[in-house]
Amino acid sequence: MTTELPPRPVQWKANLIALWVAQVGTTLGFSFTFPFYPLFFEELGGLTEERAAFWAGVAGWVFGVGMGLFSPIWGVLGDRYGRKLNVLRALGLGGLFLALSGFAETPMQLLASRFVIGATSGVVPTIMALVAAHTPRERLTFASGMIQSGLFLGIALGPLFGGLIYDALGIRAAFLATGGALWASAGVVILLVREDFRPPQAASSFAQPFVTLWRLGTSRDLLPLYAVVFLVLAANLVIQPAVPGLVERVEGGSGTGTASGVVFAGMGAASAASAVAMGWIAGWMGVQRVLAISAALAACAALIPYFAQDYLTLGLGLAAIALFAGGLSGLVNGLIALRAPAGRHGAAFGTAQLSHAFGVALGPLVGGAAVIGWGLRSVFLLDVAAFALVLVVVAALLGGAQGRRE
Repeated sequence: MTTELPPRPVQWKANLIALWVAQVGTTLGFSFTFPFYPLFFEELGGLTEERAAFWAGVAGWVFGVGMGLFSPIWGVLGDRYGRKLNVLRALGLGGLFLALSGFAETPMQLLASRFVIGATSGVVPTIMALVAAHTPRERLTFASGMIQSGLFLGIALGPLFGGLIYDALGIRAAFLATGGALWASAGVVILLVREDFRPPQAASSFAQPFVTLWRLGTSRDLLPLYAVVFLVLAANLVIQPAVPGLVERVEGGSGTGTASGVVFAGMGAASAASAVAMGWIAGWMGVQRVLAISAALAACAALIPYFAQDYLTLGLGLAAIALFAGGLSGLVNGLIALRAPAGRHGAAFGTAQLSHAFGVALGPLVGGAAVIGWGLRSVFLLDVAAFALVLVVVAALLGGAQGRRE
C-alpha cells in the first residue's frame, strides 16, 4: 500500500523570482519591436515621419481594442482553470503572432496583426494574478513593485538590442527575435513556477463570470484604481509615436534604430529604478501621497523634451519623465491585489487590463493624431495635461486610501 505524499507548499519567493525573470524576458521581447513601429510603417508604406507616427498610433489603438475585448475573459478563465496555464497561453500565442507580424507586407496587414496580438497576449495581468494568488498579503505591494521593475528592465534593454537588430538585420528579424523571447519566457514558467490551484467547487452559470467582472469594474474600492491605471498608461504612451521621428531630427538621421533604442533604454532604466524606489518610499510616506507627488513631478519633467534641441537633452528629459512616472503602475497594481476578493485575482487584474487596454489604445492614437495636427513636440504638452489629470484623480478618488493599512 502506497501513501500519497502531500503536495509541497508553493514558495512565493521562488515563484516571484521566476516570474520576475519571465516578465523581463517577455517585455524584452516586446520591446525589440514596439518602439520601432513608426519606422516599420515608413518602410511598408513609404510614409513621412508624421504619417508613420499616426499609423503607429492607430496600431496602438487596435492593439488596445483587442486587449480590452479579451483580457477580462482570459482573467475569468484563469480563475477557473489555473493562472499558470493562463500565463503560458499568453506567452505562447503572443510569441506566435508577434513572430508572424514580421511577414506583414502592407500597413493594413500590420494593423490586423496588432489586433490579434492584443487579443491573445496580455501577459502582465496574467503574471500579476499568479503572483497575487501565492504572495502573503503584507508583501503584495513589494511583489507588485518587483514585477513592475522586471517589466521596465525589459523595456530598458529591449529597445537597445532591438535597435541593433533592426539596423543590422531589419525589422523582420526583430519580430522573429520577439517571438523567441516570449517562448523562452514560457519555458522558464514551465520549469520553475509552481501553482497550488484549486478550481471552483461548484460550476457557475454561463453569465456568472460576466456578473463578477461587472461587480469588480464598478466596485467603489477598485474603480478609482482602474481609472488611475488608464490615465497612467495613456500618459506614458501618448509620446511613443513621436519619439523615433524626433530622435531622427535631433540626432541627424544616422543609425535611427540604435539612437532610438538608446533613448528608450534610458527611459526603461529610469522606470525600473522608479518602480523599486516608489514601493520603498510609499512604505513611510503613504501610497496616495507618493502617487500625487510623482504625477506632479512627471508633468513638470515633460516640459524638458518639449524644449530640447539636441539628442542629449531629449534623452535626459524622457528619462526624467520615466523616473517620476515609472513606479505609478506598480503602486496601483499593489493596491488592486490588496483589494481584490479572495480567489478573484485573475478577474480583478483582467478587469484592470481593460483599463490598461483603453490607455494603450487611446494614448498612442491621440499622440499620433497630435503629431499630424500640431507636430512632433505637441505630444509633450499632452503629457503635461495627462499627468495633471492623474494628480486630480488621485486627490479626488483615492482620498480614502491613505487611511487604510495598504
